Amino acid sequence: MKRLPVIILVLAAVLTGCKTNENNYRQAYEAAVAQREESAGLDSTIYSRIRNSARTSKLVVGADSLPVRTEYIGYTEDGGASRATVKRYNIVVGQFKQVFNAKAMRKRLLEQGYDSAFIVHTREPLYYVVTATCATPEDAAREFERVKSDKNIVLRAPVPFVLQPMHLAR
Repeated sequence: MKRLPVIILVLAAVLTGCKTNENNYRQAYEAAVAQREESAGLDSTIYSRIRNSARTSKLVVGADSLPVRTEYIGYTEDGGASRATVKRYNIVVGQFKQVFNAKAMRKRLLEQGYDSAFIVHTREPLYYVVTATCATPEDAAREFERVKSDKNIVLRAPVPFVLQPMHLAR
């Protein structure tokens, strides 16, 4: 009989001590948020500012509407472009984090007849493979449709789009 009250006390302590409550959930949530913010590191500060400096818009040409990104670009070594050759509207068909992959795609495009294919990069850096550079919106729309209908070019979102260098934007 003496053991019965002890067993009841132990059982009551076990049943009430294991319950989760709102305070426990809040502490776990705050710890997870703090860990996520800490692990974001440079990506959440530097790269997000660079991405946010790029502007997206639409270029309306006749009945067509083309996606446009306006951002600062640089000229990749052995990429086939320079400030003097790049015009206002550039048709991007590839976007890579590694310059090696961008150069491989450019090489394939050159072999397929895209003689003016070149590479530029952003501040992040992202390497963009461009099939054509155009001075007018009409030329850009024609080239945009050309690459969209070319079955030899594998297009993965967000490409194709029109890249407008920041220094040429008006």
